[in-house]
Amino acid sequence: MRFVTVATTTALSAVLLSGCSFISGNSGQFKNPFAKKANAQSSYYGAQNVAQRCQIFSPRQPIPRGCRPEQVTLATAPQGQFGPASQYHPSGFPQQPQFGQPQYTSGAYGAAIDQAQYVGTQQKQPRVRKPKLRGSLSLGVEKSFQGDLLDFSVRDDLSPINSYNPQDFNEGFVQGSAASGSITQTTFTANDLGAANIFAPNGFESASEPSISFDDVWSTPASLRGGLEYIVGKNTTIFANAGYTAAEGKSGDAASVTATLFREDLVTSFTPQLDGNGDQIPGAFTQTGQISNVQFIPNQEIARFNYDFSDLRQVDLEIGARQYFKPFSGATNGQTVTPFVGASVGASRVNAVDVSVGQSQAFFQQTFEGVTEGNFFTVPTAANQTRLYDAQWIPQGQLNVGAEWQLTPGFALAAETGVKIQGSRDLADFTNAAGETITDASGDTYLSIPFTLRGSVNF
Repeated sequence: MRFVTVATTTALSAVLLSGCSFISGNSGQFKNPFAKKANAQSSYYGAQNVAQRCQIFSPRQPIPRGCRPEQVTLATAPQGQFGPASQYHPSGFPQQPQFGQPQYTSGAYGAAIDQAQYVGTQQKQPRVRKPKLRGSLSLGVEKSFQGDLLDFSVRDDLSPINSYNPQDFNEGFVQGSAASGSITQTTFTANDLGAANIFAPNGFESASEPSISFDDVWSTPASLRGGLEYIVGKNTTIFANAGYTAAEGKSGDAASVTATLFREDLVTSFTPQLDGNGDQIPGAFTQTGQISNVQFIPNQEIARFNYDFSDLRQVDLEIGARQYFKPFSGATNGQTVTPFVGASVGASRVNAVDVSVGQSQAFFQQTFEGVTEGNFFTVPTAANQTRLYDAQWIPQGQLNVGAEWQLTPGFALAAETGVKIQGSRDLADFTNAAGETITDASGDTYLSIPFTLRGSVNF
């Protein structure tokens, strides 16, 4: 019985060993039938991790550490999926669509972005609406460089020279008496030495009477304007403005007269009259001779004329357009600086203009004797204010260049300058020096250089 048991055990062991050898193959080792599938999955996820780790989002991004060049791939997913949207901030001019360079529909337009809406449980995608309208407020000044408000050759009735007569201001005094034997009469006058009669009226050497320019009439005009601007294209806007312009009237020199000053000493001699007895008749004298002694000093200013103009008050209306160009390089965070050109036409309602002319006259004797301080006095005149222009509408236009700085997505500040032209004003009816009534005369065209600061806000 022992031998049978041992034999049976040995045979069973042999059968088991033989079966194991059959399952494991020639190697004699056991292999898991699921190992191949597990190894394949490990290789797939390993390759995927390498692809993600070695992926870059810009051609300029350096190769990630631990990656070979052939393992690096460039991401093609939409911007913003792999990083903050601020990395892809739109360039150009946020306040207007595509001013200068293409704009992207993004939050750079501020409150203009529509919010997502829901219908049931389905969410609509956000829709970007770029601003089309903005308001503006501007402050400006302008400097006239051409044009006369008063031309004395046209308004000769206002010419102080035409009505000036130096003989109205002759001076003189008398010394001596007939009883003393002579009387000396001294006269100071201003007349042309070449005149046949040195006391002839209007006999002066020269007169300066230049036309009076717009710049001489008023202080620098200042204006305040407000309006609306509508964006009509990628680089173009149209605008409409209304404003008010004001300036103070100035006083200044209008004309002056230069003449030769004369001093004449006329000495008349007298002798007493005697009666038949040879006695002097009381109070009776006989003129026995007369001598004239004349002295002169040329080129002496004897008269000055000044003007005083009323203030300027003006209402302005204009429409125009601006064309924007590519923003200056170097702008960041949407704060672009964009150059532009603009043009506008319109009309201005100007107030009436009045002018008065005053006169300062020299003392002839003091001037002749060399006195320079205090030798002019003001000639008293009645109120002589004269209407130069009636209130009226006049056309105007401007050409401007400037630059606009986008401070925030909704606010911009601009500075501009250029050339402004304003039509001529019709003169008020007047009677000229010849006594003719003039009804169709006009003044000069007004040309100026404006400088304006403008702020704009999105709607």
